[in-house]
Amino acid sequence: MYCVIQEVPLKKADCGEAKEIIVKKSTCSINGKTYTRYYYEMGGGYFDRPHRKAYRISIHKSFRKDGKVRKQQVSICTIGYYSIADWGGWYRDYVNSSLLQHKLDQLGISESELDSLICEKLEPVIERVKEEFQQTEEYRARMEHRRIISEYNERKASFAAEYEIDRDEYDRCFDVFGTLREPEYFEKIQREYKARKEYEQQSYRSYYENHQRNYSNDSGSGYGEPAVSNYSADDKTMLKRFYRTLSKAYHPDSNPDQDTSAEMKLLNRLKSEWGL
Repeated sequence: MYCVIQEVPLKKADCGEAKEIIVKKSTCSINGKTYTRYYYEMGGGYFDRPHRKAYRISIHKSFRKDGKVRKQQVSICTIGYYSIADWGGWYRDYVNSSLLQHKLDQLGISESELDSLICEKLEPVIERVKEEFQQTEEYRARMEHRRIISEYNERKASFAAEYEIDRDEYDRCFDVFGTLREPEYFEKIQREYKARKEYEQQSYRSYYENHQRNYSNDSGSGYGEPAVSNYSADDKTMLKRFYRTLSKAYHPDSNPDQDTSAEMKLLNRLKSEWGL
């Protein structure tokens, strides 16, 4: 029993990589306010793919019946040249799973035996296809696109962490290449972040001063110093998430028609008691 990989022609190849990353702009209105968002699309045309071929995989088996040698051929699957370049060459990704067991029964072998037969012959083909594809302009463009998008996602995550806001707010200021498109909105984010921090610091100072007055050593209460937090690092990570969620919900900027000072005072007291 042995594996045969036959090169066969195709009428057309799969669609190639887009040549460019294109910045797009969208606007929408929410409660009378207009918001702008920058996103990206792949475009600028697509690379031509010159190879029009695929690899047909079959297993050949010889056996004796009625005193004669007979041959059996079982077709496993066909994998396109650019399917290997784009997605890899694991043959089972191209086999109808509902038919795999039937093929195994025809051959009288296990899945692991089939894997061994095919991979031994297919791996050199996969390596050759990958090496050829990596020499193309299309491959270089693909790797550059992946680099740009990876750095874009990293910037979004850092932006969200730095200003303690949703990741999507980045797209209202910058495009995928990191170019600042809306400086006024970015300045607004910076101002709001600074105001939040100042408010938190002021609330903490006020709470600490009240705490010191109410539980000073002169009172004889034995609570002259703030309590030491006994929470673990994991507990504090979770408590920080609770605090950020609630502080956003009860922050005065989020409640222009409602007095939330009592809620914020309690939150900041808890923040101190939690040792955050």
